[in-house]
Amino acid sequence: MVGQRAWSRRAILAAGMGVLVGCTATNPASALRIEVLKNSLPSLWWRRFRRRYPLELHMRPQLPDLYAQLAQPDPPNLLTLGLAWLDPARKAQRLAPLDPNLLTRWGELPPQWQGVSQSEGQLWWVPYRWGTTVLAYRRDQLDWQPQTWDDLERPALYQRVSAIAQFRELLAISFIRLGLSINTPAPWPIADLKAQIQALHRQIRLYSDQHYIQPLVLGDVAMAVGWSSDLLPVAQRYPQIQVVVPPGGGVIWADGWVLPQGQSPTEPVKAWLNFSWEPPQLESLTAQGFAWSPFAPQLKQYEFFLPMDAATQAEYQSLRQWWVTLPPMA
Repeated sequence: MVGQRAWSRRAILAAGMGVLVGCTATNPASALRIEVLKNSLPSLWWRRFRRRYPLELHMRPQLPDLYAQLAQPDPPNLLTLGLAWLDPARKAQRLAPLDPNLLTRWGELPPQWQGVSQSEGQLWWVPYRWGTTVLAYRRDQLDWQPQTWDDLERPALYQRVSAIAQFRELLAISFIRLGLSINTPAPWPIADLKAQIQALHRQIRLYSDQHYIQPLVLGDVAMAVGWSSDLLPVAQRYPQIQVVVPPGGGVIWADGWVLPQGQSPTEPVKAWLNFSWEPPQLESLTAQGFAWSPFAPQLKQYEFFLPMDAATQAEYQSLRQWWVTLPPMA
């Protein structure tokens, strides 16, 4: 909201091609066509849904690949879209609005989720999973238990941390450590932010969206900073790795369903949207470590990234460029 294992949100497939999971329809043209992030859902979801409607499922390796499908002449009936991509897709007129009355549990959805799902009085996005930035550490390498973002600065972790190469997520940690919202508008306390970023940079041995988990699994680093959807399943597979959700706050990433422009909310579309909000499906999503449900209690002090105004965007780009030029640590 939100890795490099086989079921990662950002796993890269050879040649960047999607994977097709076949449908049970006699006539494939009659099947509901859905594009989804690879390994972001339990396989039993589509097995269960096929008892109701024919389904043709395409899996894409990365969220940008899904966004690109919105520009195709024959887009799918539904696709997964990350919350960060929602505003650009809506402004580019790539989406068709949905009617909240189609969703049987709309009234149960917490207000914060209803708010980010709508714009200009219309519903554009149906959230089904979320996660956050977390810490994962090796219990066999540390004789203490990390608890907060401040623990990243401990001398024992010098050059022993791997992290996602996402500057806005790392900047958010700096804001949190300064006691500020991750959506603080400009002007920013630049000197304080640079000091925080440099302190974190000293600890990080590797920045990579694709490979930050492997050094943790191999024991080459003692801690990783990354997405819960990547690190929770890793902790389930490797008992020496434990995940910590720091209580001081953090970033929420989220994925939801959108209706591409030119598509209509047919009965199978309506059925899938409601199916994805059924308690048994959401329970399987959480139980298998994929993510949390939007109906679950939200972590206190955790925030969505909000769009930046022009002045804040300029300050962000300047600070990011400075970060990119930081020399690697010896």
